[in-house]
Amino acid sequence: MFIYRFFWFLVWLPLRILTPTIVKGKKNLPKHQRAIMACNHQSNWDPVLIDSYIWHNPYILAKHTLFKTKISNAFFRSIGAIPVNRNEVGVSTIKEVFKLLNDEKKLLIFPQGTRVEKLNQGDAVKNGIAMFALKTKSPIVPMWFMKKPGMFRINKLVIGEPFYLTEFEGQKTTKEVLDKASDVIIKKMLEVRDNELARKTKQKQIIEVKPK
Repeated sequence: MFIYRFFWFLVWLPLRILTPTIVKGKKNLPKHQRAIMACNHQSNWDPVLIDSYIWHNPYILAKHTLFKTKISNAFFRSIGAIPVNRNEVGVSTIKEVFKLLNDEKKLLIFPQGTRVEKLNQGDAVKNGIAMFALKTKSPIVPMWFMKKPGMFRINKLVIGEPFYLTEFEGQKTTKEVLDKASDVIIKKMLEVRDNELARKTKQKQIIEVKPK
């Protein structure tokens, strides 16, 4: 915990200067309840920015190669990272995630599994988030970075309303079911993006027709 707080003490101000980010919809994050946060992933800055700006101390799945040395393992563990093999999720990782969610913690997952410039409905995504949500009956909070994070460029992180995969509860978690559940998750994430784009377009139109 000390390392975690010290790390954020060092990076809090520089992040706000270098990568200014507006957060919209923070009220949609459950305060004292487990939740899985699902966000698009465009840069290595994404998890750092999310943790810094929402300050909900979420755990996050990170590629296992980051934990190779004792020092790197201790550091990433201290800031809430959980090692995962993207090609084959191990039993130990699954058990650790289940325990965190059952202990009412928050977990941040990027459904793409890696950095992707664009995400569209129907794109292949990892099914882990769907499995974790169904097995623990956790709400999913869809999130979206409107731009790829960049130096001195104002960005916006939009947080949508949480939802449950209730239509799949009681079914066996076969690949077919998980694929369908993952499609729902991506659809909800894209709705967050599209609703924000529609709002901006409407706002622009109002400004353009406003009498001078």
